[in-house]
Amino acid sequence: MPFDGIFIKNIAHELNTLLAGGRIGKIHQLDRDAIVLQVRANGENYRLLLSSNPAAARIHLTEKQYDNPETPPVFCMLLRKHLSGGIVRGFKTIGFERIVFMEVETTDELGDRGIKKLVIEIMGRHSNIVLLNPNDKIIDAIKHVDMEVNRVRELLPARTYILPPQQDKLDPTKPETWDVLKAEAPACGRKVESFLLDKLKGFSPVLCREICFRAEVDDGVSASSLKEHELDRLIKALKEMMEGLENRGPSPCLIMDQSLGKPVDFHCIPLTQYPINQSFDFISTAAEAFYNLKNSREFNSQRANDLKKLVEKQLDKLEKRLAINLETYENNKDYEGLRLMGELITANIYALSKGMEKAMLVNYYSEAGETMEIPLDKDRNPQENAQWYFKRYTKARSAFLYAQKEIEAIKSEIAYLESVLFAIDNAEGAEQYAEIRLELVEQGYLKSAVTRGGRKPQPVQALPLRILSRDGFEILVGRNNKQNDKLTFKTARHEDIWLHIKNFSGSHVVIRTGGQEVPDSTLVEAAEYAAYYSQARHAAKVEVDYTYIRNVKKTPGGKPGMVIYVNYYTVVVTPRPPETFQGAVLKTER
Repeated sequence: MPFDGIFIKNIAHELNTLLAGGRIGKIHQLDRDAIVLQVRANGENYRLLLSSNPAAARIHLTEKQYDNPETPPVFCMLLRKHLSGGIVRGFKTIGFERIVFMEVETTDELGDRGIKKLVIEIMGRHSNIVLLNPNDKIIDAIKHVDMEVNRVRELLPARTYILPPQQDKLDPTKPETWDVLKAEAPACGRKVESFLLDKLKGFSPVLCREICFRAEVDDGVSASSLKEHELDRLIKALKEMMEGLENRGPSPCLIMDQSLGKPVDFHCIPLTQYPINQSFDFISTAAEAFYNLKNSREFNSQRANDLKKLVEKQLDKLEKRLAINLETYENNKDYEGLRLMGELITANIYALSKGMEKAMLVNYYSEAGETMEIPLDKDRNPQENAQWYFKRYTKARSAFLYAQKEIEAIKSEIAYLESVLFAIDNAEGAEQYAEIRLELVEQGYLKSAVTRGGRKPQPVQALPLRILSRDGFEILVGRNNKQNDKLTFKTARHEDIWLHIKNFSGSHVVIRTGGQEVPDSTLVEAAEYAAYYSQARHAAKVEVDYTYIRNVKKTPGGKPGMVIYVNYYTVVVTPRPPETFQGAVLKTER
């Protein structure tokens, strides 16, 4: 948990340094959990974010511009009434509790000055934001807590504000704490990490593991199994950590999982247990970077899941339609036989009579002249039996031709949606997801969203990936169907070379030749990228087609990304990602 007691104590000190003496301007409530206060202090404008979201309760400065609701909620209006124009006198904490008191000097209706407090409680699902009057009476809270929710502590207007029950833990800065740890560890059967978490105020699991790492002690073993010299190292690591924080101040850091590209943790103390620490000058900057990355990743993940569900649902429908049409195709592919039987009955009508159940007739269409056994309806006369076969022929032929046309169209649509699914799986960033969503809207799979003003949203256009080949040629890679279309038919010139994976969905790749002859090494390099940015990414060897742009045409009436091409060559390569790429953006022609 990043916002532990140690972190909160230090971020309150940082906010105190930056905002004390500042004047509160605009106040916005972003949603039911979050507030943004604009503060003018020391000649600078700051935005202070307060959140009581159970999964992301926090307080820090932010540079992000948030969308505000058209109608401010009641709690927002209350804060504007009591705090707008107020002077920030400071931020305080009590020990290592996860509570920050923001003191604001305000003027009431009678013109009297007084101190009101905005309390930010960062306690998981119990997190809250509470406004107090000068007598510590609750004016209101962003979340009301009554006796049914908490019998000990109500958070309702006009109630006296009561602090949450304090935990019976030890101050990590006191020497007596170190003696207690050394005395009680041998009798504790819990893991070292849990032992420290139970005993130390303001410590989170990540800080407990950090102490163990610095002391070179396994945090998973029981505290009772520690030898005396290991206990000494553990206490020394704790002492040095707290003294370093006190003497040198915080060193904010952010930890990233490089393999997954996601944020892992952050703190005001360097987390040496992780190999790479990204450092920041301010604690707020580290906190905002973490939550921006986390929220962006979660938001994009949700977008991807929503789009994938839609496409997979459409694919499921198409697969069922395809199965029905394939069955119809198979059941009616011998429709010519029905016409033949009708003609043979007509040719031999003089030899047939009503009441016959079958007829053995010579097939005069056959060179061998063999006979055919033709079933008859004994309740119909020969002419009616012939007409019955002709009707069945007409119906079967129509069903066959319709199924044949449907199978071709359905397979084409399935190929298109599989290319969309590939683009979703490989999208990076909100712009690419927005572009894919717009494509689905344009193709009729989604309804268009409408903004507040009744206008359709215009997403930021994502641009193709730009790679500089080892021979100095520019290679462009489209990352969804709309990009592929624009890259192939608007950006590329006739003399440029176009590449695409054979028989799979994938990116359109273009080598900008500039009228020069392209060496084989660049062709192979671009083909490797075309293979990598395709459904065949994990194959050992794949075929990639390449030709000049002038040989590539849009499929008549086809969906985005669907093309036909002629006069092409094929190269066999192993999919390979770009080692380095420069820019990742391109100013494409309009």
